[in-house]
Amino acid sequence: MEKKKKKLPFYLAAGILFLAVCLAVWFATQPRQAIQENELLHVYVLAVGQGDSILIQSQNHAMLIDGAEASEGYHILQAIKALHISELDGIILTHPHADHAGGLQTILEHLPVKTLYLPDMPEHLLPTTDLFSNLLDKAEQKKVTVSIPECHQQIQLDDIHLEFLSVNASSFDNLNDASLGCRITAGDFSMFLAGDLSEAGEKAFLEENLVTPVTLYKVSHHGSGSSSGAEFLSALSPKYAAVSCGALNDYGHPSEKCLSRLHEIGCEIYRTDLDGTILFSVSEQKVTIEKNVNL
Repeated sequence: MEKKKKKLPFYLAAGILFLAVCLAVWFATQPRQAIQENELLHVYVLAVGQGDSILIQSQNHAMLIDGAEASEGYHILQAIKALHISELDGIILTHPHADHAGGLQTILEHLPVKTLYLPDMPEHLLPTTDLFSNLLDKAEQKKVTVSIPECHQQIQLDDIHLEFLSVNASSFDNLNDASLGCRITAGDFSMFLAGDLSEAGEKAFLEENLVTPVTLYKVSHHGSGSSSGAEFLSALSPKYAAVSCGALNDYGHPSEKCLSRLHEIGCEIYRTDLDGTILFSVSEQKVTIEKNVNL
């Protein structure tokens, strides 16, 4: 006679299920750990509201590009520390508007930084704001080297190659167009970013042959309709595009015009207002993309 299988008591089964759910939630909410041994590069497009902040990390080095609004400074600092990063090789400020520079004073105050890189701004565009002067004062206080890199100046961070890109901004009447650009490469992966570059700046970059095909484009000016023109996007020909913008922001970013142009070139679009913090993990073989990364 076949013995009946004993069933777990209801309370025990329920307890095991509850424990499994708790563990799943716990693992899902744990901060992303440091870069893995087989990875060349991590690019974190941080969800910082209506601002820009990008963290790049190699095996032994890390750099921050822009620092969003002042209110996001501690959020960015928390993200850096969650990745066990104890020092930044550099901070790149693409241009000193508040939504890119605001949080950087907090970073300089609480984390060792080797170099602060600034764009080469003509005298008539130099900011006179307390934000910018206080940032320079903090860099001096913390003995951070301040550098204005030349176009094509390069930095090597393990397997990451970073090249600064810039144009003569003396004829521009908008600080956005004086934005310092970068091309970042690791293996077959490449990325282009240039702060809040708009039509005039894009034209100058194209004329200087600074725009070449990339894997990832950090969309300029939060997806403004006056940025990411058709000719510029055609030259970049990105596979992926990342837009940093605030949910339901007052500017309507990203604009339908910009999104339409991005769709026309066939790239995958990621947005911090919809996808939270976005991580592009680069290895020799592939690029892996994660959304809503918890840091």
